[in-house]
Amino acid sequence: MYFNQKSILAADYLRLSREDGDKLESDSIRNQRSLINDFVKQHPDITLVDEYIDDGYSGTNFERPAFKRLLEDVKKKKINCIIVKDLSRLGRNYIETGRYLEKIFPFLGVRFIAITDHYDSAAESDDADQIIVPFKNLINDAYCRDISIKIRSQLDVKRKNGQFIGSFAGYGYQKDPENKNHLIIDEYAAEIVRFIFNLKMGGYSSQRIATKLNEMGVLPPLEYKRSRGMKYNSGFRSGANPKWAVTTVNRILTNELYTGTMVQGKNRKINYKVKECRPVAEENWIRVEKTHEAIIAEEIFQYVQSLLELDTRTAPDEDSVYLFSGFLRCGDCGQNMVKRSTSKKGKRYYYYHCSTYKNGDGCSSHLISEKIVHAVVLEAIQKQIALLVDAENIIRDSGMENYKKTEFDSLEKQLTVLHEEVERYKDLKTRLYQDMLDNIVTREEYHEYNQRFSDKLHNAEEAKRELEKKKEKAVVEGKREHPWIEDFKSYQNITQLDRKAVVTLIDKIIVYGKDCLEIQFKYADEIQEMTEVAQNIREIEEKEGRFKCGA
Repeated sequence: MYFNQKSILAADYLRLSREDGDKLESDSIRNQRSLINDFVKQHPDITLVDEYIDDGYSGTNFERPAFKRLLEDVKKKKINCIIVKDLSRLGRNYIETGRYLEKIFPFLGVRFIAITDHYDSAAESDDADQIIVPFKNLINDAYCRDISIKIRSQLDVKRKNGQFIGSFAGYGYQKDPENKNHLIIDEYAAEIVRFIFNLKMGGYSSQRIATKLNEMGVLPPLEYKRSRGMKYNSGFRSGANPKWAVTTVNRILTNELYTGTMVQGKNRKINYKVKECRPVAEENWIRVEKTHEAIIAEEIFQYVQSLLELDTRTAPDEDSVYLFSGFLRCGDCGQNMVKRSTSKKGKRYYYYHCSTYKNGDGCSSHLISEKIVHAVVLEAIQKQIALLVDAENIIRDSGMENYKKTEFDSLEKQLTVLHEEVERYKDLKTRLYQDMLDNIVTREEYHEYNQRFSDKLHNAEEAKRELEKKKEKAVVEGKREHPWIEDFKSYQNITQLDRKAVVTLIDKIIVYGKDCLEIQFKYADEIQEMTEVAQNIREIEEKEGRFKCGA
């Protein structure tokens, strides 16, 4: 290929990727420019007409803005020569870089020069060049793959250590000025997050929460970040007049970050050449607890998750859902009870009936007045809390500050007994086999007794597994110091029901008839356990009292 010396119109192409940011100064944009300018000064036949810079773009693909602009100018005949520092500045993708050097640039009639690799497409090439240039491209490709693997490994180590590696902190947090991998609370945004959770606990739908925030003039997360000077972009377009939307509210309500737990690795790039990300299965997400200060208590977060699973549509003229929405179930078919109203003598009355019956799919109405449900549930809550407080007082007065410790010790003893039982049956099975070999028992007797011992062993192992689960649960809840007790006690003087009380205390309400309800409370097993412990303490104290009187 021959070029007219007077018509060599060259452009210098400079590229620096994020991955190259930790390399030596010779790879910086400034030094690339200086090297090319020195080269051009030594070649007066070359005129440098423009400069194209892709700063922060990887060499693994050619989807770079400056490079695309460069190709357009080549096609417009503004440029017929491209100069780079070395072949890796053009690209690190072995196949694509070779395609440009061997097909695209020759087809466009453009000369290509890589200074430090001593490559000039206008020069006469020998057999060595035919081997060396592709080999250098292959090395550049391999280098990029190696760097990608190392970076991915380093990022995974940081994720597993609970270090934040994102570019921008989630709404409600900001990066710690003293440690960019640690999050601290952004007080203003955190208050908005708490406000959103409180509204949800109070019965507001996500749409009504979004509407309320917009009415209050609260900036949505993306605009809030930009208002603080952050060059933040996301895949969610805000439009000319950005507002809070249902999706934005739901992302906040389901974000475990607010409980102090860091969840990362939800998406992963396909490979170092394809930058497209694919979602990772939830069981493979990297979760690390207590990496930063929580904005929302774990219990509140879990309550909200259960609310999001309920059918809680809001009536057209209401800000919040009905008091019992999502909690009432038909005692026969298990479906939701729906609210209806009727007017009589100028008064409006509200009642619930089975949704299956309403849709004409069978079952019966299970009609019940909202007033009755309200009264029965309120009374049941008052009794349940009174029972809990009484049990707690008995346990505390007995000196058992942490009754879970007693339960834990009891479980340990039971596990020891079961472990011994398991080992005993294993030993019996071994000895039985030896007895058969020694003709002490017949083969038929062996099979009969072996089956009995196997059944006993299976039952003992199952019981042991169940106890181990209970022990693990006791350890976890012991560490959490039973925050649910405080949740219940906060309603100790309750005289009027609200949505938050229902959400906090009740799991479901099952309706069997117009005056027959079953109320299933949250932490029912734990409350029963406490009352049983309290009852045992009371019985022991009564026995001791009678013994002293008899003495």
